[in-house]
Amino acid sequence: MIFVMYECEERIGYSFKDKTLLRTCFTHSSYSHEHSCKNNERLEFFGDSILGFVVTEYLFTKYPNESEGALTVYKQQIVSRKPLAQAITRLGLNDYILYGEGEKRNTPEHHEAACENLYEALVAGIYLDGGEEEARSFIKRTLLSGFRPDKRAGTEEILQIVQSGKPENYKGKLQEYVQKNKLGEASYKEIEKTGPAHDPVFTVAVYVGGKRLGNANGKKKSEAEQNAAAIALAKLTGATEKPETTGKKQPNAEKQKRGSTEKQKKKTPEKQRGGNKNRRKNQNAARVKLPETAAANAEAKETDAETKTVNKTANNTVGKRKSPASRKGERIK
Repeated sequence: MIFVMYECEERIGYSFKDKTLLRTCFTHSSYSHEHSCKNNERLEFFGDSILGFVVTEYLFTKYPNESEGALTVYKQQIVSRKPLAQAITRLGLNDYILYGEGEKRNTPEHHEAACENLYEALVAGIYLDGGEEEARSFIKRTLLSGFRPDKRAGTEEILQIVQSGKPENYKGKLQEYVQKNKLGEASYKEIEKTGPAHDPVFTVAVYVGGKRLGNANGKKKSEAEQNAAAIALAKLTGATEKPETTGKKQPNAEKQKRGSTEKQKKKTPEKQRGGNKNRRKNQNAARVKLPETAAANAEAKETDAETKTVNKTANNTVGKRKSPASRKGERIK
């Protein structure tokens, strides 16, 4: 295969000053073994660290309210094998990888790892050739611009992300989180071992504070523990949110609603009893004041009687008095 450099640079979006460095980025180890030249493995090693730093900084700035565990899951969603290989395929750079004759006959699925390695090698090559800003620009343009975190990733998705990405010390991260938040001790228990003796599969459960948070498999016991720790960390930090959870909350909401209604019903008789007490108090108070009112009414009746008597007496007196003319008439007679 003829390696056309300017086509690669056009797809990458960066023009290398050192063309040999560009070619090395695309050289698979199988090709170097056959042609005694440098391959991209050292560049891949360097690029992995640069990529991890740039992505971590991006996530730290972009999501200031997310926990460490959530950011860890997001990072794996970006830098794991599948998204890196997909980025290379979108750019059409997978067709330019220099394979050995034996490697060429392998299936495209087998070449997914080679695409991942190419991406990391290009990050390192651009960094060495053009500096940090050029490397950042390439990562943001080809990887970060379309990233949307999958906050609803379930257990299986987390395991796929963990297993397809670079090795992480999830047991250490889980232990730090547990100690920091005083959740007790993180422990692991082998619950099953299956498969033949030469190729066993271990199943390990993870416990935090005595509570089982999940289990995972691995070819080695240590690998199964790392996978289980990743699941526990994601659950504790809220990085996972399964769709079934929404359905489970509805009955609780109805129970709470019924509970509040019952409380209101219980409170109503108490209020009524309180109202009845107040009415009885008012009635008692009215009874206490009743004698005073009766006395006042009696006095008023006596006063009215006296007034009528006086008026009657006055009227009689006036009626008995005779005018001077009447008295004169009596004399004349």
